Amino acid sequence: MNEIIERAMLLFTQMERIAGLLTGLAMTMCLLMGCQSLGTELPDSFDKEGMEEKVLCAIDCFNEKDYQSILDMGCTEFQEFITAEEFAEQCDPMLDKRGEFREIVKTVSMGCKNEEGEAEYAGFILVADYEGGRICFNITINQNMELMEFLVR
Repeated sequence: MNEIIERAMLLFTQMERIAGLLTGLAMTMCLLMGCQSLGTELPDSFDKEGMEEKVLCAIDCFNEKDYQSILDMGCTEFQEFITAEEFAEQCDPMLDKRGEFREIVKTVSMGCKNEEGEAEYAGFILVADYEGGRICFNITINQNMELMEFLVR
């Protein structure tokens, strides 16, 4: 009987991981499909240094498991999409598995506009090295320097 319960729990855990990956993939696809133009340079109206600082601050909060601070950096839609508790449920196991943060090993920034061409966004992809592996961050920021997306793989 215990084996059946253990197998059911293992299956449930695997299904949760798959659901998390599919959600992240769907959010990334929505972002990319919503962009009219995707380039490698940030729009001129954006403060690249300020945005990079905001992104690194969000990653520091992630490493400290301070998910509420990440939410506080976000736009209204971002804050309504997920709670700090849900953030913890999804991210704590990954952080526990990867261990201590070492360094950011790669950063790519890009700019894009929505389909109407009215709003510009900055997108950052960062690869971070941890003692037990790597984590890839996909972070999107709007013109008001608010996080719109914070995806972790």
